[in-house]
Amino acid sequence: MLTAEVKQALTPTTDGTTLIITVGNLLRSDDGVGPYIASRLMELKAGLVLLDAGDKPENIIDEAVKQSPKKAVIIDAAVFGGQIGEARLIDQEHIPQTTLSTHTFPLPVIAKLLAEDTKASVLFLGIQPAKVELGEQMNEKVKATADEIIKMISEGK
Repeated sequence: MLTAEVKQALTPTTDGTTLIITVGNLLRSDDGVGPYIASRLMELKAGLVLLDAGDKPENIIDEAVKQSPKKAVIIDAAVFGGQIGEARLIDQEHIPQTTLSTHTFPLPVIAKLLAEDTKASVLFLGIQPAKVELGEQMNEKVKATADEIIKMISEGK
C-alpha cells in the first residue's frame, strides 16, 4: 500500500511538468523495478513525462533538463531497512554519493544537476528490494508495489 506521502510525490504538479525517472537493471532481480515500471506505463496523465534511465542515469540528463520539469521523481530500488516491497521517499542526504550501487553514476549528482538547471524539486522514491543479485526474477512484494505505482501514475488512483 502506498503512503499518502508517496501518492503525493507521484501526483503531477498543476503548474508544469512532472518528470518520472526510472532507474535500475532488469538483470539484477529487484533492481529492475524501475525499468519494470517504465515498461508497463502505456499512457500517462497530462503533465507527466517518463524517462527510463536503466542502469545509466547519466545518459538521460540532457533530455531530463529539456523537459523543464517543476518536479522530478526518481524511482529506484533502495536498501533502507524497510519491509520488502515498501515504497518510501528518501532524503537526498541518505543516498550514497558514490557508485556503490548498480548504477555507474551517483543519483544525487543527477538530482543536483537537474535541480540546478531547471529549479525543479527532485524526489527519490525508493522501493525496498529483497535482493539485487544477478537474475531476472523480481520478488512478488516488490512487483506488487511496482504494479500499484503503475496504477497510481496511469490512473491517478
